[in-house]
Amino acid sequence: MKLNKYIPVAALSLMLLNSGCSDSFLEKSPSDYITSGDLEEVAKWNTNILMGQALGTYSTTFAMSTGGVKGHDDFGQKAVDIATDLMSGDMVIMMKGYGWFEMAGDLTCSTRTASQFSYQFWRYYYRLIKAANEIIDAAGGDEAKPTGENGVYFAQAKALRAHSYFNLVNLYARPYQEDKTALAIPIYRTQLTSEAAKKSSVEEVYKLIVKDLTDAIPMLEGYERPSGQKDQINQAVAKGMLAYAYLMMGENGEAARLTQEVIDSKEFTLMNRTEVINSGFSSVSIPGWMWAIDLTTSNSPALPTFWGHMDLFTYSYAYAGGEKLIDTNLYNSIPDTDVRKKWFTETDEKGEQYELTNWWKFYNSKRIFGNREWYDDEVYMRVAEMYLINAEANARENNLSDAKISLKALLDERDTEAAAKVEQMGKEGLLDEIYFNWRLELWAEGRGLLTMKRFQKSITRCAEDAMLPGQTYDYKDERLTFKIPEKEIINNPNLDD
Repeated sequence: MKLNKYIPVAALSLMLLNSGCSDSFLEKSPSDYITSGDLEEVAKWNTNILMGQALGTYSTTFAMSTGGVKGHDDFGQKAVDIATDLMSGDMVIMMKGYGWFEMAGDLTCSTRTASQFSYQFWRYYYRLIKAANEIIDAAGGDEAKPTGENGVYFAQAKALRAHSYFNLVNLYARPYQEDKTALAIPIYRTQLTSEAAKKSSVEEVYKLIVKDLTDAIPMLEGYERPSGQKDQINQAVAKGMLAYAYLMMGENGEAARLTQEVIDSKEFTLMNRTEVINSGFSSVSIPGWMWAIDLTTSNSPALPTFWGHMDLFTYSYAYAGGEKLIDTNLYNSIPDTDVRKKWFTETDEKGEQYELTNWWKFYNSKRIFGNREWYDDEVYMRVAEMYLINAEANARENNLSDAKISLKALLDERDTEAAAKVEQMGKEGLLDEIYFNWRLELWAEGRGLLTMKRFQKSITRCAEDAMLPGQTYDYKDERLTFKIPEKEIINNPNLDD
């Protein structure tokens, strides 16, 4: 296929978003992405081509059916976030009915043949990797050093590839610090060959993640996103991604350094006590959001969105009975002095109190009957995460004074009584408080499963859970690690266990 150089960027992005995809990402010239040869030919004279490919790739993170199963729980990154939080048990399904995400709730979503999710998440992230590789190939390959705008899109592609491999290796393998030599997933760094790769070890995957992000970060120096937009990765977001990788690797000093740089830049500010209740977590304009998607009536998948599954006041599944609740034990552990308890508490006109439901975290301001146009925004990364990574990394390194500064900064805007107690905490008490705040602050934002594994915890499902009430499991439970899907093993016999 040869491109007409006058194809507008908007049309190019739409083409990338709407086109189909074959079952295996291994095809050399799949129909849904421009080939490397096409891009190399035109990128020499038109930076807009790389930009169009980049924008189309970002669109994949929130479009319906990017995992290839076409269900209403297949809509990119936020579908992964919902499923993994349900697996952690910090969020539970109130009532069986529609079927969406129920396999995540009952821990059957990670099996090789019985679950769509093993295939869906595999396909989604490798689709992103393939798109990122196309951009990297067009810019000259892994070791290229493009400058100007092409350098920005190259760096963003490297960051997106790293982000995808980070999620894959943590979904389909045990944590780095438990067995970094274990074979995990295949690595693909180019689309110029269709050769099927063997599994790489967890350590090898992390080496690529670190390299991609350390390549990307300096190339994003000085890059400013268009006013009011946060969909593209900038330097702070790339640093946040790398900090997560270092935290999982136990490289706590590096995780603390990177997050401190983001905090000290003052590019983003913590959501204050008013914002955490009154914002509804619904707009990219929130100062504490680092990476987010501005959904509109023209790009929203409609019913199958994060909002459709999480907000009682957006017309979709939660509104019609498919609610997600906070785990009862987690809710009961929230002090009355903590403003975040309001997220899950509502009082009616008779004074009767309703608890556990997501009332005031993710909500549409129209409230009853809510939003029928599905345009509320989706957050992928917040600066609050930088404070928590910083606190955790410093605490694990026994830099307790620095850990307390970061944790107290967050709690000053959440629970002043808890903030006042931080200074007296020892290491174990501090880590316990950090763990609690990961679970509460990032509830329903897709951090629950990683947090559970990193802190090596177990959970007993609450009685309100419709899937596994009263059942206990720990972070090593094999149901919390996905199996490589059967479809991919058929396409690539190198992956058979």
